[in-house]
Amino acid sequence: MMKIAVPESVNRSHELAVDLFGQAGTWLTSSVRAAIWAEARNATACKLCQRRKQALSPYALQGEHDTCTQLPGNMVEVVHRIKNDSGRLTKRWFDEQIDTGLSREEYVEILSLVATSIILDSYATAMGLPDYSIPSPQPGEPTKVLNPEVIDEGAWLPITKAEQTVEDHGLPNVPNIARAMGLVPSGMMHFFGTMRAHYSLSGDDFGISRSQIELIAARVSSHNECFY
Repeated sequence: MMKIAVPESVNRSHELAVDLFGQAGTWLTSSVRAAIWAEARNATACKLCQRRKQALSPYALQGEHDTCTQLPGNMVEVVHRIKNDSGRLTKRWFDEQIDTGLSREEYVEILSLVATSIILDSYATAMGLPDYSIPSPQPGEPTKVLNPEVIDEGAWLPITKAEQTVEDHGLPNVPNIARAMGLVPSGMMHFFGTMRAHYSLSGDDFGISRSQIELIAARVSSHNECFY
């Protein structure tokens, strides 16, 4: 069996990412953040989500999610839909979640947590490793710090203000996916800090060429029906 050397940068980024799930965020408590990871794992087996995934439209089916946490229903819905069927999210669905009392900032933080959990859990599965242990919630309260550097550019929510320039690799210096998480910079850094260890446009030696990296990324994105 071939052994794969894991870069230390991956181990460090994962250790930090796991630890952050147990700490209070900008808008969510540590207990909620840890529960979101547990709910994201549980969402894979949700029968309602499975039926919706097979339906022509997920909005044609009503019901209750199979949940393993005490998270409120609106958070459970957001976690499950982002985890299982993100390619068919709509502005109407997003507005309905906000109308339930979920703030836009809370939505972005949930999004960052679910996306980060997918990186961690997918990596463990692919490498044949045990699941990472979800950390116990630590003391502390959310900072609830607003980000003044956001603007309305017609997206579902305000995004980071940034002067866009094209880098040598041909992409904007500030990726749109990062701008989209601008309401909660800590959430953006949590996700990108984990993701960069696996996929970065510069600075790391992955053992394969940039064109090979992009081919793999594009194929996996297509397989996962990535909306972006």
